[in-house]
Amino acid sequence: MRLKKYFIYTGLLVLLNASAGFAQNNYANHAQLSARLKALASKYSGQASVQSIGKSQGGRDIWALTLGGSTADAKPAILVVAGVDGAHLAGTEIAIEMAEKMLAAANTDSISQLLRSKTLYFVPSVNPDAQEQASARLKFERSGNDSNTDDDRDGRLNEDPFEDLNNDGIITILRVEDATGTYVVSKDDPRVMVKAEGEVGKYLLLSEGIDNDKDGEFNEDGIGGVNIDKNFTFDYPVFIPGSGEYAASESEVRALMTFLYEHQNIFAVLTFGPANNLSAAPTFDAARANRRIPTAPTQKDVTVMTQVSKIYNQTGLKDGPTMPHTKGNFSQTAYFHGGRFSFSTPGWWVPKVEIDSTKRAPAATGGPRAGGGGAPKAGEEDIQFLKWADKEKLTNTFVDWTTIQHPDFPGQKAEVGGIAPYAKWNPPVSYLADVSDKHVQFLIELSEQMPEIQVVNVKNESLGNGISRITATVVNKGLMPTYADIGDRVRFIQKMKTELKLGNGQAIVSGRRLYLRNTLGAGESEEYSWLVSGTGKATIEAGCPTTGVKSVEVTLK
Repeated sequence: MRLKKYFIYTGLLVLLNASAGFAQNNYANHAQLSARLKALASKYSGQASVQSIGKSQGGRDIWALTLGGSTADAKPAILVVAGVDGAHLAGTEIAIEMAEKMLAAANTDSISQLLRSKTLYFVPSVNPDAQEQASARLKFERSGNDSNTDDDRDGRLNEDPFEDLNNDGIITILRVEDATGTYVVSKDDPRVMVKAEGEVGKYLLLSEGIDNDKDGEFNEDGIGGVNIDKNFTFDYPVFIPGSGEYAASESEVRALMTFLYEHQNIFAVLTFGPANNLSAAPTFDAARANRRIPTAPTQKDVTVMTQVSKIYNQTGLKDGPTMPHTKGNFSQTAYFHGGRFSFSTPGWWVPKVEIDSTKRAPAATGGPRAGGGGAPKAGEEDIQFLKWADKEKLTNTFVDWTTIQHPDFPGQKAEVGGIAPYAKWNPPVSYLADVSDKHVQFLIELSEQMPEIQVVNVKNESLGNGISRITATVVNKGLMPTYADIGDRVRFIQKMKTELKLGNGQAIVSGRRLYLRNTLGAGESEEYSWLVSGTGKATIEAGCPTTGVKSVEVTLK
């Protein structure tokens, strides 16, 4: 019922007007994003605040927006992160829209209750250097920050950048007819190139540009240095282009991890980016989970992740794509090294469109990602996107193949074209309004199931001679444990604490003043007992930063 009430006030929500044109033209640059966040903090000063938690390598502020009022850091929290992968603009927009809508509806029952009992931190653009490329004169999908790097290890920096060979202001794909080629035109959609399987390849597929340093590689060392989502500490990919000189070498990584470590009240992290463990939860892998250094979630945490995945799918966010985590990314680091429940999703994905064809091209791994140096899926994924774009009558999502004269391929047919940069995972902003609504709904549901500590069955018996026996039960009335099970292995998370605080003239005769224990499961309880001498009032306190602290006062007999 609470979720139904939430949608009654949708007229109060801040809905951003955007046209359905080329996606990147609708997304905010860093200056516009900064202004939006500052405006929110000013308009809702009693409920929101904004601070810079660090600078990017290019000197841009990394903003954190806090929703929760003056006691925000004392309440259990959820951290929402986006823009770690600089090419994923939609996540940044979804995160900001969520904050705008929640603040606009802060007086409604469900949002009011959430902000009274919980805190929400939003860090919407962790990699502002890379995201700025979307509004630059030459547009290409960029994941690296402004660090200067020698990706090909030849002693020179940025010596092989992209070239706009067809002079359209964007970087796409170069295809060259060549006997050694391994790609062919898709039978389902002639705009799409797929890996040849069961037939002779006809095309080479390269990023748009020339081989400046004549090493046989194209555009392998251009602007855009370290990919922030490859630079985190868990499963760090050593000596991989874009991963940095060492783990956490980049200021953006250190800023975000410092924020996570300093805010012990963060119970869970939600990351918008090119990975998905929400549509389908991880399965338990005993061999990897039980290693001395675990590389898979614990069995208890998988149970919770499955529970959260069901919540996510029930909010209407169904049919999410399978997108495994990559090495050195933030979401995995937040779990394995930060000890927090960590969930990731692209937030928006291309709706399924029926492909009517008797001869389907294989869903192959495709050519290079323009600007990223990687290799995303091609074939069916690209066809689905183009079919959807056609259905929605979107423009500027595809660059028609155009013949050019290429200096590295004299006498060979060379063409430039392909899906426009940013288009596939960043729809026009107007398409994100409904998505952000559903993610607000998801946060409400998630917060309602978070742990809730109560101190119950408090008894105070006089044993004579000024001695009292105090007993109390600490119970977790929430539907989730007090913190992730991995937190007890990481040993950074603050444990559950139950403490008896005494007044003047009181002393503990039996029992410990302070009890620490591992995470308390959903519905789990533990009883504590003390013998205390003296008179007056004593206080029992129980909880931890991810639950908040509850206290009960006892008058000694």
